[in-house]
Amino acid sequence: MKLTNSQIQELYTFTQKHYVDWYDVQTELVDHLANGIEAHIDQHPSATFESALNTEFKKFGIMGFSDVIEEKTKALNKHYRKLVWTYFKDFFKLPKIILTFILIWSYYSLLVVIENRFWLLLISCLILVFIPFRFFYKQGKRIKSIKKKTGKKWLFETIVIQLGGLSHIFNIGIYISIILDIEGRALSTIWLLVLSTFMVLFALVLYVSIVIVAPKLRKQMAKQHPEYKFV
Repeated sequence: MKLTNSQIQELYTFTQKHYVDWYDVQTELVDHLANGIEAHIDQHPSATFESALNTEFKKFGIMGFSDVIEEKTKALNKHYRKLVWTYFKDFFKLPKIILTFILIWSYYSLLVVIENRFWLLLISCLILVFIPFRFFYKQGKRIKSIKKKTGKKWLFETIVIQLGGLSHIFNIGIYISIILDIEGRALSTIWLLVLSTFMVLFALVLYVSIVIVAPKLRKQMAKQHPEYKFV
């Protein structure tokens, strides 16, 4: 038996009623439920669509679809972080490793030359705070706009705005007091190099996460979900 379009739409409505708000997750669940219902009715010709649906839904256990959402979220977060790590490692291979060392040495040189390091460190921290904040703000508006235009929400867009679970480490505000306190100390060359390396690598991870990985994840999702191409 093959489900009709109206029955497929019923499955989308069913997933929504059971607290699945994201269209990409709904689509996977609808596909899974549809296959199970078709197989069930083939084996039990007297079964109705509703009874087959209830049978398939019970297979998800007492937590319903929540476990599926959790697993999907973990998988997407892991995939995002894996992409970040993959492209971040490129900065330690030729020719990008040369750029990485140049950036670290340049920042180190500024720390050595500038008499009052406080302002350099403060400006650096403010920039590293502003960039992710601006990204989160723009992505939040983007998600709202997509929801308004299409009536759909996408889980992977939520993953993008959270940078695959990395968003908390980009709150450089938690490091500011430590970094700025360094200004008042007499630091050795080693410590200045460590500080320079930290600032540059932090910025590179931020760049990879926002500029490289976020667009690539959207392209991947557009291939899996043709509906997203028109967003």
